[in-house]
Amino acid sequence: MRHSRASLVFLVLAACGSDPGDTTNSDPSTGNATGPTSDPSSAGSGTTSPDPTTSATTPTTGPTTGPTTGPSSGPSSDSIATTDTASDTSSSATTADTGGSEACVDDHRVVAFVANWQECPTPAQMANWSHAVIAFAVSYTWTPNGVICDESCTIGPVPGCNGKTLAELAADLHAAGVKVLLSFGGASMGGVWEGTCGQMTKCWDHCISNTPAVVAALTDLVADNDLDGVDIDYEYCLHDAPHRDFVADLTTGLRTTLDALPGGPKLVTHAPMDSELHAGDPYFEIVAQHADAISFLMPQYYNGGMNPFDPNGLAAIEDHYRALVDGPFAGDASRVVFGHCIEPGCNPVATQPAAVDVAQTVAGWYPNDGGVFFWAHPNEYDGWFSGPLRQLYDQEFCGR
Repeated sequence: MRHSRASLVFLVLAACGSDPGDTTNSDPSTGNATGPTSDPSSAGSGTTSPDPTTSATTPTTGPTTGPTTGPSSGPSSDSIATTDTASDTSSSATTADTGGSEACVDDHRVVAFVANWQECPTPAQMANWSHAVIAFAVSYTWTPNGVICDESCTIGPVPGCNGKTLAELAADLHAAGVKVLLSFGGASMGGVWEGTCGQMTKCWDHCISNTPAVVAALTDLVADNDLDGVDIDYEYCLHDAPHRDFVADLTTGLRTTLDALPGGPKLVTHAPMDSELHAGDPYFEIVAQHADAISFLMPQYYNGGMNPFDPNGLAAIEDHYRALVDGPFAGDASRVVFGHCIEPGCNPVATQPAAVDVAQTVAGWYPNDGGVFFWAHPNEYDGWFSGPLRQLYDQEFCGR
């Protein structure tokens, strides 16, 4: 694990769910693949940088005003690589680009992390998405003074959004042709930026010896709420065998139990920090060893030191992206989804049309690239970020 790179990542806590009646995961101040802002009223799966010299760039194709609090980053398919493809193409709820070619479904995804303690996504947003990742399922109780970890790693109830249940939110997304995953983890479960691995104890540490129960709980949430899969948002320590085995066994355990559910193949995804995915790093090796269980991978290309909007940063990302595609996924770029963060405070903050330019560059590396994901939906007013990407993919790859 590269602690020197990880120290560049400053995730703000993001919470899973703001319903005051939910005593398990009601803190909007905890996050997932990207982290939330420091405002306890907002949570996320992404990361934000507290560096005052880093300013959030206003989107060039969206409103110049709007909430500045919320998840700071976000992110942060089937039993085998080929199963993911089957899963993405055989479902009646495939993507927003129904009627397009298979490349619109299997490749070139537009994946949105949905912060479920915020307002529900709008039809204008959902129309552009292929997948939505609901953040988060967690094993802690949020308090204004910090989270209280459940020492048995019991996963609490997961709300939908704005008073809706998780099942109701999933039904809305399915009606829009969007696949729905549930993200387990996030910044408040514990992050490598919080201390020294082997010395600190965070919520993840209570899960290490409870993998079968965690797998069963997540599988039940998928079955009970008609979800399409689970995203693993693990941004914590991999310094010893127990932690590495937990991430590996969680991946393979979910692959097995989700495949046993009725209704067709399910998705298992990961949304790690890019700083943890260099060739030779423990996370990279886990992905390489268990690629057949991972539907697609969503590296967070923000807050980790590589800036896709800087030529040198994009060159470094190209090497990083190619190592993942050509290594663990044997050249199948459709299984690597490029991550952006649009939340003020991230480093960098993705804007349009800059993100489309990056997407075109990535498609130049691999025409069948896996598309993009972004953290998170509250900052995507009226689809300003996903819309241009959906249009690009529809025009260039979907024959529309």
